Amino acid sequence: MSRWHTPSDNCLICHGAQEVVIGVRERGPHERMHDYVRVLFCAACDVGEVRTFSYDDFVAYGEEDDVMVWSGVLVTADVDRLRAEFACGTPLDHKCQCAQHIRAYDSNVRANKTLLAEYGPARHSPDGRTTVTVRVTDGLAEFC
Repeated sequence: MSRWHTPSDNCLICHGAQEVVIGVRERGPHERMHDYVRVLFCAACDVGEVRTFSYDDFVAYGEEDDVMVWSGVLVTADVDRLRAEFACGTPLDHKCQCAQHIRAYDSNVRANKTLLAEYGPARHSPDGRTTVTVRVTDGLAEFC
């Protein structure tokens, strides 16, 4: 992957490093493809985030951007709820196929996140991002 396509888990507000709270799912990194969904938390800004990153160098020109990042803000209470209620003993294991990881991934797909701009200052801006919440249903945490 080129330097233009290297994923960053830095905070969109202060640009500092964020803690990975949950590794929901990941494919790669491979030379021409890398996808992941992570729950991140910035202690300095006291804000969490559901971030979906997709790098696909196989797209046809004009079909879609080769790098896309979707982001949804999580308030601290929801991050705390995930830490306490995530029903998997290995929350950072993005390859885990337990019911909790599957529910987190499936509900993440449906959650309303903001597609960030590919280039420019809006790429690293929290402005206009949607807020995602967390609820526990049937003992499993999910995004809504």
